[in-house]
Amino acid sequence: KELVHLGSNEISRSQEVVPDWQGAASNFLTAMGSQFGDLVMQELLQHFSPTQTPHFFIIQTVGSLATQNVFSVVPHLKDLLGRMLPMMGAARQDNIRWVFASTLARFCESIIEYLANIESAPKKNIKKEDFAGEVFSAYGVIFGAWAQTKEMKLQLAIVEAVGYMAHIFEAERLSQELGKIINGYIAMYKRHPDHYFVTLGMCQVLEASVADGSKMLDPHVEMVLNTVHPLICAPVNVANAQALKTHNELLRCVAVMAKGFSDRIISFLFQKLDSSSERIRLGTLEIMRHIVNSCDDCMENKKSLIIGGLKNSLNEPSNKVKKMLAQTIIAMAHHEYLEQEGGHLMVEFVVRQCAIDDGEPLMKADKPDPEHVTNQQLRLMCNNVLHLMTTTIACTENVLYPYLLECIVPVMYTNSMSTVCSNLAVIAGKKRKEDAEDYDLDYDVLVNIPKPPALISRLFVMAGQPHHRKRGVPVLQLLQSLGPLLHEDISELFDTVIPRLMQYLHDAEGSDKPWNQKSWEDLLLKLLSKTLDEVTDEDWISGLGQEMGLHLSSYGHLPDEKNFLYKCIGVVMRKSTNKQFIADHLNLIFSTVKHTSQVEREGCSIALGFCAASHLDMAIEKLEFVTKNDMIRKSTGILGLMKDKTEADVERIKSTVMLCYGYVTLFAPIDLITSRVEVNILRCINPHFANVRDTGVKQNLIRTVELIGKALHPDHLKANDFLFSKRADLLGHMQNYIKVEPTTFMLRHETVSLATDACATLVKLEPRLSEADEFELIRICTDALFKLPSVMSAEKPKEKNAELSQAALVESEQLMGKSLVCLKRLLCQLLQKDVSAEGLQRIYKHLEPFITSARPHERLRSIDVSVAVLEFFLEKLQLPSDCDVSQFFNLPSILARFGPRCSDDSLPVRQFAVQGIKATLKTATIYEGQPKAQKDEIIEALDILKERSLAQEPNALFAVVNDISKVLAKKVPAAQLSEFVFILLDGLIDPDSQSSSGTCVVLNSLMRQRGGELSSEVEKFVKSVHERLGRIVIPQTRTGTLRSLRTFSGHHLIAVMTSLLEFPVPYDREIVDSWQTLAGDKQLTRHMFEHMLDLLTNSLPYKERAERGAAPIFLPMPVPMASICALTEVFRTEDTEEVVQSMFHRLFSAIILRIGCATVIKKAEKAKVPTSDPARDAVMCLRELLVRAELTDVVNGMDEAFAFQMLETFDFPQGITILARLLCASAPSYVGQVVASLTSSLSSLYEQHRVVTCSFFSELINQKCLGDLTLVEMQMNSLLGRLIDQSHIVRMLCIRGLGNVSELGSDQVHKYSTTILSAMMSGMDDRDDPMDLITLESMSGLSKIISQIEEGHVRAILINIALRIRPCFEKPKPEVRAAAFVLFGKLSKFGDGPSRAPFLEQIHNNFISLLLHMNEDDHNVVVACKEALREVGPLLESESVNKMFQKHLVPDGHLHYGEFMNDLSRLLIADFNDKISFYAMGCVTFFKSMWPSIKANAALFVGFLLGNLPKERRKQMSKEHICGALIMLLRDPSPDVRVAAASASSLLHEF
Repeated sequence: KELVHLGSNEISRSQEVVPDWQGAASNFLTAMGSQFGDLVMQELLQHFSPTQTPHFFIIQTVGSLATQNVFSVVPHLKDLLGRMLPMMGAARQDNIRWVFASTLARFCESIIEYLANIESAPKKNIKKEDFAGEVFSAYGVIFGAWAQTKEMKLQLAIVEAVGYMAHIFEAERLSQELGKIINGYIAMYKRHPDHYFVTLGMCQVLEASVADGSKMLDPHVEMVLNTVHPLICAPVNVANAQALKTHNELLRCVAVMAKGFSDRIISFLFQKLDSSSERIRLGTLEIMRHIVNSCDDCMENKKSLIIGGLKNSLNEPSNKVKKMLAQTIIAMAHHEYLEQEGGHLMVEFVVRQCAIDDGEPLMKADKPDPEHVTNQQLRLMCNNVLHLMTTTIACTENVLYPYLLECIVPVMYTNSMSTVCSNLAVIAGKKRKEDAEDYDLDYDVLVNIPKPPALISRLFVMAGQPHHRKRGVPVLQLLQSLGPLLHEDISELFDTVIPRLMQYLHDAEGSDKPWNQKSWEDLLLKLLSKTLDEVTDEDWISGLGQEMGLHLSSYGHLPDEKNFLYKCIGVVMRKSTNKQFIADHLNLIFSTVKHTSQVEREGCSIALGFCAASHLDMAIEKLEFVTKNDMIRKSTGILGLMKDKTEADVERIKSTVMLCYGYVTLFAPIDLITSRVEVNILRCINPHFANVRDTGVKQNLIRTVELIGKALHPDHLKANDFLFSKRADLLGHMQNYIKVEPTTFMLRHETVSLATDACATLVKLEPRLSEADEFELIRICTDALFKLPSVMSAEKPKEKNAELSQAALVESEQLMGKSLVCLKRLLCQLLQKDVSAEGLQRIYKHLEPFITSARPHERLRSIDVSVAVLEFFLEKLQLPSDCDVSQFFNLPSILARFGPRCSDDSLPVRQFAVQGIKATLKTATIYEGQPKAQKDEIIEALDILKERSLAQEPNALFAVVNDISKVLAKKVPAAQLSEFVFILLDGLIDPDSQSSSGTCVVLNSLMRQRGGELSSEVEKFVKSVHERLGRIVIPQTRTGTLRSLRTFSGHHLIAVMTSLLEFPVPYDREIVDSWQTLAGDKQLTRHMFEHMLDLLTNSLPYKERAERGAAPIFLPMPVPMASICALTEVFRTEDTEEVVQSMFHRLFSAIILRIGCATVIKKAEKAKVPTSDPARDAVMCLRELLVRAELTDVVNGMDEAFAFQMLETFDFPQGITILARLLCASAPSYVGQVVASLTSSLSSLYEQHRVVTCSFFSELINQKCLGDLTLVEMQMNSLLGRLIDQSHIVRMLCIRGLGNVSELGSDQVHKYSTTILSAMMSGMDDRDDPMDLITLESMSGLSKIISQIEEGHVRAILINIALRIRPCFEKPKPEVRAAAFVLFGKLSKFGDGPSRAPFLEQIHNNFISLLLHMNEDDHNVVVACKEALREVGPLLESESVNKMFQKHLVPDGHLHYGEFMNDLSRLLIADFNDKISFYAMGCVTFFKSMWPSIKANAALFVGFLLGNLPKERRKQMSKEHICGALIMLLRDPSPDVRVAAASASSLLHEF
């Protein structure tokens, strides 16, 4: 109680409406009231005081409690209503009015429920009248004052409340207010969009008005119907639950009225069914269905009326209305309406809807109709309706059986055959099983029921197309169920055979194999034949045939069914012995066949063939008659100017006749056909083979040829002695038909496939074709199909009928598939004649070019056919026990062609390729002696790889190819490996990029696993790879090919290198890439370097050819040239860096030695092809070596000094010198190893090797050997040993190297001074020094050595040195003269000691040379002379001369030679008076110098000496000799000499 009080207080504590917590309190009180109703009511009643309106939630809680606990609340309602009425009158707020109205509705609802369950109520004396007054008073308030409100929510609450109140009203008051109430509701429909509560209230009012059979609604029925009917007919949004509820309430309103006014309701509805509005008809039928379902009692006597009224709707055009009508019919079936007269019409309507076509596809509309009913939907629903009638409504069984039999034969019900037969089969089977009395049919009484021949004819034809709307099984079930009714003799046969036929259909439905229509028809025709055998009555057989003939006209628009009916008639004619029947039906067949339809033509021809099996002469006679009478154009009309048929008609008839001849030949008795085929058959058809213009005629001629071939096959004739002499002619016709078909367009008809099939049939006949005929046949057939363009590549249609054009493309693709199947049959048949590798090769050679075609469709077609041939070969192969796999000589070619296809861009091609490889390898195992049944795990694994080849991702695909390559590597026989590899190489240039890349994968794997077996094929392999590389355009393939070569090199590196080195230099791109790829493997690189070093060391560097009267010519040798070029490319590979650095000293040594030899090799001149420059190649190799060894500073230094260019010329020693200097500076760690590698070359037979080595060693000494004194000593000894070398260049370089000891420091110089001085002196004495190079180096070396040794070391040889260098002053080579003057100047170092006197004499002896050469043309000589004079000046014992030398002889300064010499002459006369004559005579000796400048200088100096000589001294001079010499100079060719001589003569005027 406290809880109830607490809940009440929570509501009333605040006058404001707070839904959250007050609503919770209200729910709490309601829940409490369900158990403690009286307690809660007492608490709530306290709030209903006359002075104050209760709280909103107090009123709502009372209403909720009224429905929650009816028995506790209703006894309090009279009191409560009494308290509420005054409050309602005072209510002004809409929310309070709403809650009062809603609560009143709950009160009335609870009263109705209380009274309905009065027997269980605690107070059984409560009556409806107890509340009538209060409720009516409340009605007056809410439907009076409140009804005018604009608040929609309040309006809905009012109409709901009034609906429940109507049940409480007294009948009289309700009758008085009924019109007002109904008008109010109708008005509410117009004002309020949500009709649910309005309809709910209306329905309550209507129920109250018709209760107890009251007729108070009578004046208002029409008005209510006119209001409700349009609302029912309006479209309903099925997704809206509220709309559906409203619609159902509207239907209930009509049903409520029908209980009291059924006649008026039905009459109203029948009037509406005649409306032109689809919506009205649809809604009316829905009402009718609802009434039938819900008003069974009141409609019992109206069933016939309703059936009759619906007859006019059976021809309804609208699918929506038809659907509703069908739903209405099934409702009527449940309530036994269809047993009334006219019920069969309802069933017929349903059957007719089961037969409708799919109709036109629904066009896409802007606003699609959600209620649209397609033909398929309507048909499916009617199928279900008929099925429900049969299986769930027992009362309709007699309605359906045997009436549905009337729907079997009429052609209009053809499409409903599945449904009709299945339902009939259920009923008939049930009755037959139960042996029901009404199972048997009295055909005389049931005149509308088809007779057994008609049923058999119809059902057999329907079963002929079992997949049409899945009618096969139902038709067969019906045939079995009706067996005893059709004929007593066939029942057992049907019971035995038909279940097997049904099982055949079930098995075919669950099979992946394509449906074989011919096999199915054969089974049915066999059943028909056995049926006729069971019935021995000729009249019955003829009657059945006549009935079938009558049915022919029914299938004009169903060619497939008509085709089978013709065959059935043929079977009947074959079984019949009635000649008249046969003759009549032969005429009937030809008169009814549509010659434009190939399907009908075929049925007609087969029928004639069946007839010929028993009546050959009659069949041939009929064909001859048609040929003579129907295959010509007869003249008609006035003057015979018109023809009875067109040319096209004649051609079509001809097509039929030709095909008939074929089937007649096939089915004719085998003991007669061999004698008739050429006389009666070919004689008639031969004239028609040539000049065939009509495609239909051509195709049927081809079909005829194939049928003739089948008929004459030994298996058919059961004899092998018949030789068909006309086979070659027929084959020729077939090949001609194939050849004339265009190969530039896609297939448009089946001529090629038919002709190919015909050829396949003809080649089965004996004898076997010759090889030439077989070759031509295969060539024609393969070219005709493989070369056709792809359907997918055809231009897409743009015309309006694009749909049709696209269909044509699909049809063409199907034709191509069919043609390929025919080609497979032909090739397999040819192979069957010779199941051997040779027989396979005769076929495969035609397929192979297309397998590697650039056109994807050609590859796909050819590989598809190839796989079929290979699998057939595998299947048929039978070998003797001593067979060898080498006899399967096709193996390498097949595998090599299929391998690249495993990665083809086309998925089907990949699948076929793996399949073909498997078949080929399995065949090879048979050749190896394995049984066919034995499985090889490796080969069987190809099935898994085939599934994996479905992948499109490149990496996954190439992984598959890699696995396939492993299989090939394991399975290719060793004897055939070489051939396989060389054919496989063609795949590298495959037009398909994925295939060529896949070939690389296969090749690389094969080389890795089996490359070692190809030792004898290395050269051929390398050349083949080189040739393919030049044609590969795909980078990925090129890279893969090169890697394959590298893999192969891992087995035969030296042989591969030898083959690569045989290619001409300069190398093309392919060889360059090959070398660089090989170098990418570090393990190979070291071996490569070793081999090439060996080649450079042991091969002749050049070939010497002596020329008569000329110096020998050195010609290049290919091996070292190729090796150097190869090394160059290898060095360009970054991966070789580590190996290069480890072998640098050997590589470096070999290359610089090669450079030395290359400089003397004669270069090719005016070559027609690019040639290689040996020197340039060697220098480039050196450069790349230095780059790869990361000696960038050396490369830069060489470039700056132009040393690389030097190395390409005879000046290469200087380049070597620079190279050695830079190497010491940048890579000192290599120097010792390089020296060790080069040392042996000092004794080489080749001068250039010794020159290079000496050049390098000389510079190393100059670079102090990096401080390694041991190395210095070794090099010194090496150079000393070569001082006697035959080559003056070598000796010169040795002298240079010894002279470079001066760079080692004074200690080392003193240590080796004696040896070095001796060597230098020997060098100066070298007589084999044509270019004075040795002399020059000796003097240069002496100059450097003398500057660092003591006088004691040279005292003994000082004068000897001076004497030996004197001739060098006049050497033609300026460098020699300059070196001599420098050396003489250096010797002055020792002129101030014990050797002063003899050296001073040497100074005077050489003094004139020094002075004269101080003004010669070579600047270096001039500078050397100046330096020498400055050095010897202090030794002349003349202060003035020395001072003059030191002052004026500045090395780079300008000297006025004439003035200097004039001044010097005076000083010399003054200080060296006794030497003047000696000096003058010395000058005269230079008058014969080879240089004009020297002669001019000598003349001037003589002039100055004599001109400045005092008179007292002049007599001492040999004037005559000097003057004579001057006079001779005046005649010198050089003008400078003559001028100088004239000037000198002018100075002698005083003589």
